[in-house]
Amino acid sequence: MVEQTRAEIRFALNQLAARNGQHEFETLSRMLARATVTRSLLPATGPVAAGGDQGRDFETYHTEMAGQTQRLGRELGMRDGDGVSFTCTLQQDNIGSKIRGDVESALADGTAVRFILAYCEVNIPVARRHDLQRQVLNKHGVRLEIFDGNGIAELLAHHATFWIAEQYLHLPGRALPPPPDRPGWYEADLARWRTTTEPVLSWGHYVDLTGCLRYAYLTREGREDIPFWLERLAPLLDEDAPGLLRHAARHQTIIAHHLGLGSMRPVDHLTSAEIDSAATSTDPNLIADAVVILLLTCAARARGETSHTADRIMEWNRTLTAHIDELLAGHPYPGETCSLLESLAALKMQPDLDQVGTDGYQYQSVDATTDFTLNERLQAIAENGLAPFDVPSVDRSGAMDAFARLAETLPDAPLYPAEHASRFLTLHTPLLVDEPQFDALVDVFDRQLAVSMGGDAAADKALDRANALFKADRWLDGLRHLHRARLSLVHGEAGARLVEATLATAEAYQRLRLYAAAKYYGLVAAALTQRDNPDLYPQGLFKAAAADYHQANWVSSTQLTRTALTAHGLLAEQAFDFERHPWLAAALFELANTRALANKLGAPYTDLVDEAIADAGVSGLIDSFVEGLSRSGPPWWQRMDAEQHVAHAAKQLGDPPFADAGPHRRIRFQCLGVIWTVEFDNREPDVAVGERFAATLQITLAHLASADPALLPTRVRVFVTAGAPDSDLATEQVDGTPTETCFRCTLAVIDHRGPEVFNAVAQQTLAAVTTVIVTVSALPDDRWKVLLDQVFEQGLPSITTFAMPYDVAFHGATRNHRLHLSLDDPQPFTSDIATCPDAGPGLDFPDTPGPGYAPSHSYEEVRFRYEDIPRRMRPTLAALRQSPAFADTVAALRDRGWLDWHILLAVHSVAKNARFRYRSTCSPDDVEAVRDLFLAPEPDDDPVPPRFFSMSALEQALEVTLPASARTMWKLALRQRPLDIHAVKRLTITRYGWARDDIEHEDPF
Repeated sequence: MVEQTRAEIRFALNQLAARNGQHEFETLSRMLARATVTRSLLPATGPVAAGGDQGRDFETYHTEMAGQTQRLGRELGMRDGDGVSFTCTLQQDNIGSKIRGDVESALADGTAVRFILAYCEVNIPVARRHDLQRQVLNKHGVRLEIFDGNGIAELLAHHATFWIAEQYLHLPGRALPPPPDRPGWYEADLARWRTTTEPVLSWGHYVDLTGCLRYAYLTREGREDIPFWLERLAPLLDEDAPGLLRHAARHQTIIAHHLGLGSMRPVDHLTSAEIDSAATSTDPNLIADAVVILLLTCAARARGETSHTADRIMEWNRTLTAHIDELLAGHPYPGETCSLLESLAALKMQPDLDQVGTDGYQYQSVDATTDFTLNERLQAIAENGLAPFDVPSVDRSGAMDAFARLAETLPDAPLYPAEHASRFLTLHTPLLVDEPQFDALVDVFDRQLAVSMGGDAAADKALDRANALFKADRWLDGLRHLHRARLSLVHGEAGARLVEATLATAEAYQRLRLYAAAKYYGLVAAALTQRDNPDLYPQGLFKAAAADYHQANWVSSTQLTRTALTAHGLLAEQAFDFERHPWLAAALFELANTRALANKLGAPYTDLVDEAIADAGVSGLIDSFVEGLSRSGPPWWQRMDAEQHVAHAAKQLGDPPFADAGPHRRIRFQCLGVIWTVEFDNREPDVAVGERFAATLQITLAHLASADPALLPTRVRVFVTAGAPDSDLATEQVDGTPTETCFRCTLAVIDHRGPEVFNAVAQQTLAAVTTVIVTVSALPDDRWKVLLDQVFEQGLPSITTFAMPYDVAFHGATRNHRLHLSLDDPQPFTSDIATCPDAGPGLDFPDTPGPGYAPSHSYEEVRFRYEDIPRRMRPTLAALRQSPAFADTVAALRDRGWLDWHILLAVHSVAKNARFRYRSTCSPDDVEAVRDLFLAPEPDDDPVPPRFFSMSALEQALEVTLPASARTMWKLALRQRPLDIHAVKRLTITRYGWARDDIEHEDPF
């Protein structure tokens, strides 16, 4: 159709030449030049006796208005203000001589020009055209561009310029080129505005024009019309237009150039006027518009699309910030206050170009603004196709303070649209998530958004934040926002969105290596699937199967994969299209690895896996999948025998594969410095409660991570047993080892459904989990209670048991298993694996200062020890100073990193224990007497002999003293029995300055 249109235009041009329609051709050429090259054109008319047109059929005129050069002109290298002469002819013969003659005439007199554009009907071969251009450039130093008949037809065949051909070549309607995919209202308005001669001077005209202009610069389909709409809007930029109307037109013109034409240079003067005007205005809306323009200018600076300097941009930022602060000090109305605070927050989040210039940050972008439409760019940011610049903001904390003030003002402005602030926080989530107020503020604006626009709108914002954080590998932070979104979607209409959010939750726990939690949410997603979205059901099972695979539970993983593949084949469209279903490749890889090991082990493992593959009907698919893997070399498992295969898998998983094949099972993982082990018998009731406990434990730990429960880096083992329905919780600490704390826990099974049963079981399981966690937490009781109250207020119970208890989701998925969870033969591998998988991202043992730690307080405690211990141990210290052997011991301890106050503590402990053992008459059971002995000053002239203070004695004494010091210096609670001294030492060294904090002091030795 386009080729047909071009042919019709070319024929009409030829007919124009045949009837000598020079005047029509000149007018057509001028309209085409105005639409494609530059707007500032004047016809060069005049009688021949008065000098004629001097070879210029039309020419540009000088104007101070920027933005006159059109897209084709910019591509040719023209700039606003360049002199351009145009010549056009229908002459058929000696066209080269005709063009050279017109050039000579155009340059003989008149204003200077840099470009000459020649329009002719006759076609000119490319080589001849280039030769003419070279001759003119060499002789006159100006650029010649020639548009022959084919070139003119090409330009006129475009939908945006076809109206010129239609009007001046009188083409039939059938020649109209196919329109872009644009709405009917827009095409109707475009046709009306092309033909109207009505002057543009009112708000009604503005609204009509900018509706079309906004469509043009926000879509790819409308960009071709932007110059036309800007030309029609231009009269409203004149000084005689009403002030507010001129501001509105100016604002839209700037944005259209930035978003639609990809350069603010043509309208830099309008940008200056817009911002300078706002800097003296009291209208919050004008200020908000100016802030938007300033931020766009800053972005344009990164792309080289503005001539405004970094200094000018930062000066505008400071001016507008000071102006807003001044207006806020006058206590404006609540609605105005909200608008001003939102503008202030945006100014604080602007890239700090001053710091960029001095600290070596790169604030440059290789992509042009027009590479994406606005919506495409926002979508790319949400999907992490684009990431925010890693440059400092002007004041991120100040931005959060502005939003905090905005949140405080919202109750007095209930109709203020909180969606703007919520969208701003969501867009900047990766930059702001570490600010202390961030979570609390998004809660405020989400609640306001839910009131004004509904819970689903708030859920969408939370999902956007979660996705942005996941793309930035901030899985733990993203999970918090995902929980908010999912809990907002628990209603009858949520359907697929709720299931998809639940699947995303399973994926997040998988990335955090909390596989029991991932399995739970995968099973829940499958259980929540409704008839309208049956293809989501197998996705939940795939998530659960993958979690079991990574927990080394390959019996359960195989059976869940069998069910998932069967359902997927029946319910999903194009079920085995890997691009459409990207998770399918991972499931097949895991099943192929499982089959490879089963084949090496023989029955009953081969029976399990082969039957599952046959039932799912994917034998051929698995074979072709493995064949595809082998094209780049054999899979790693093919080079190993059974023992090597098991060892390799166990190293990755922390347990040998098929760990759920024997009589006992365990789930082992690292989180927040602790190695956790949950053990239970491999019977269905015990498996249900054991996995329920493990999932609840993992979910709770992940939720506590940001609050920092100050866990000791130790080991915890919990033996879980299924109790009778409705039985009470039984949790007790049992004999452990110096490095592992052990518990035995009995949890009630679920024998019938009902809200009361579900709530009771959920509360019981969460109580057992918190009992275990608090035992290895160093937080004192009051701090632990505050922390627990906070996480319960944040919805911990609703997160650990979401939609249904673990048991219900578990039995719903396993009821179709054709094999018992435990195979008849015992597991052939040892389960005594020394390795444990690494903690997930953000769940390592923290190396940040611990709760309650402050350097100033720590230094005061150290100062007290330097003052107190020598005062109470004068005789012994005096004797030790005379001992060469003790001097050698002190030197050796200092070389090993001991601080002097460590040595004092150890010396004090050795001396007091020696006095208690050899000279005291008080009973060890008399606590007060023992305490008085340890705190009392030594008797004069009665030192403890230096022989007691050997290296080993001091080392042992410091270990004994360390827990007491942790309790007194930093108020830590140590609840373990027995206490893991090495864990206490690592905690205090890493997080409480034990091996670092010291002050200037006199040498006590």
